[in-house]
Amino acid sequence: MPLLDKQRRVIDTKRPDYAVFRKRRRVGLLAFVLLLAMFLGGIVYLFSGGSEEVSQEPLVQTDAPAVVEMPEEAASEEAPPEETTPSVAPEEEEAEPAMPVPEDPTLFLTVPKLGVYGHTVRNDRSEAALDAGAIKVPSTGFPWEKEDTNTYIAGHRVGWPGTESYYQLYELPLMREGDVVYLADTYGRIYEYRVFAIFAVSPSQSEVTRPIPGKDVVSLQTCTESPTDWWTMGPGLFGGGPESGRLVVQAERV
Repeated sequence: MPLLDKQRRVIDTKRPDYAVFRKRRRVGLLAFVLLLAMFLGGIVYLFSGGSEEVSQEPLVQTDAPAVVEMPEEAASEEAPPEETTPSVAPEEEEAEPAMPVPEDPTLFLTVPKLGVYGHTVRNDRSEAALDAGAIKVPSTGFPWEKEDTNTYIAGHRVGWPGTESYYQLYELPLMREGDVVYLADTYGRIYEYRVFAIFAVSPSQSEVTRPIPGKDVVSLQTCTESPTDWWTMGPGLFGGGPESGRLVVQAERV
């Protein structure tokens, strides 16, 4: 190739391919400078202590903040009072209105098993009252009383003709458990009882007239020949001596 042509190719910077080459060389130089700057900056950062040093002091646990209690006065003002139901004693809850007490304590006896209907029972233990009909021992209870009453009624086994006492309780030994006894007061209130016990005692065993705990009862009593003989029609039915007996039938209120 002639020397003149070679020189032309070297110095001819106005050609298009020369301009592209020069542009690429500048871009590469700029990228090299940026990489070098980043590398030097990293070295400076590491050796300058720019990173935060980790503290070597041990961690200290702090106490949790104490709970502040509300003053009693403030608490009573803010908290509404609880509604409470006034306590009522069991006796007051279950208390029933008391029955009015009749001015006349006379009772009326009905025992269907004996054919006795509406017989007068006088609150009188005299012989005259017993000869007229059944009597209630005055020291014993009345059916309208609240609880644990023993209304103790006595009557003749044979009695006197022309009165309610005549054969009034003659068939009392025929009574059995479950038989019904009725009492009525002068207000017309009816008290129903059912037989639960039949036994005999001697005339001296007055404890049979006492109340029975937990029961409201009526007791019917008549004379027997002896405490063991309920059927013989002997003088014991009339004399009522120490050898005679007392047949007692007790019924509990329904």
